[in-house]
Amino acid sequence: MNPPNSTCELGRQGEALAATYLQNEGYQILERNYRFRHNEIDLIALDGSTLCFVEVKARLSNKAGSPLDAVTVAKQREIIRAAQAYLTFSGQECDCRFDVIGVNVHAMHEARISSFTIEHIKDAFWVEQ
Repeated sequence: MNPPNSTCELGRQGEALAATYLQNEGYQILERNYRFRHNEIDLIALDGSTLCFVEVKARLSNKAGSPLDAVTVAKQREIIRAAQAYLTFSGQECDCRFDVIGVNVHAMHEARISSFTIEHIKDAFWVEQ
């Protein structure tokens, strides 16, 4: 397997695959790599009338655990802060949820992901009130 030139490149490829997956599932992608201060949301999408804040994790192997295991409580807090900012600045009032998509890479060809599986966890975490 020829790995990509950097983990950033692997992440970009994983996010592109996740966005395509969501679109094929009928989601509308509203934002990619939304940033608020030092916090980022990989994808913001509409699933019907539900606004989804999606964290994408791509991994070449599961040696360090599942891609989904990488979404720590600290990372969840960062995503929640960015989501709150997005809602404030966009003025949107709607049902929301936080999803996680794991892209498990099985094969690479010329530093591009050529074989993979996607695991999509809806409502992966919540905002505690």
